[in-house]
Amino acid sequence: MTFLAGHENSPCFTKQDLTLSFEGSANALNDRVKRALKSKKLLQLKKGLYMTSIFYFNEPDKTKLTEFIASQLCHNSYLSLEYVLHKYHLLFETPTITSITTKTNRTFTNFSGTFQYSNMKESLYFGFEEVIFHNHLYLIATKAKALFDYLYLRSDLHRSVKYLKHQLFEELGIQWAYFSEQDFEQFDQYVWKTNSHKMMKIWQILNDHFNKKNFSKWAKELLK
Repeated sequence: MTFLAGHENSPCFTKQDLTLSFEGSANALNDRVKRALKSKKLLQLKKGLYMTSIFYFNEPDKTKLTEFIASQLCHNSYLSLEYVLHKYHLLFETPTITSITTKTNRTFTNFSGTFQYSNMKESLYFGFEEVIFHNHLYLIATKAKALFDYLYLRSDLHRSVKYLKHQLFEELGIQWAYFSEQDFEQFDQYVWKTNSHKMMKIWQILNDHFNKKNFSKWAKELLK
């Protein structure tokens, strides 16, 4: 029986998982892992985290598989930013796999792609949905939260309302036709949870541009 027996149908597993069924020494296990990686029977997601090549090549939904991998490379994370905006056609350019995390910024590269994680404070760690993949869960931002995260974290957005409008409707290449009324309502809720002057200014510009309802009186005061 191969030391990988029992893991062929697992989306991913750690070296610690392998020790539970391996009867040899730690050195022997390390040697088996190295040989399996060399022969491509085992694929490394990051140091200490693996997937069998059988599982990878037999999985028909490579998109969900890649998204699940993102959740395993960095726990306390959810898919968001450019990746989700591209997924919902708001951005044309195909990005790396981007996620939000409460941990520090980090990047991983493996056979499945490049995975980037941007830090967000815990109070803004919300606005995602659960996706089931082989009885496991991973998190992906709603369309509105992905846009919120994208704009909130950008440091190059201009303070000038005039130039900010140019960025929002031309420079950034956001395809607003794919952002529905319901998406705007969700975006509105996220803005109110932040008390961010920057995000309120953006929302007022969007309101004016798309003829949405006016801000409440107290919100307008904050924007002065």
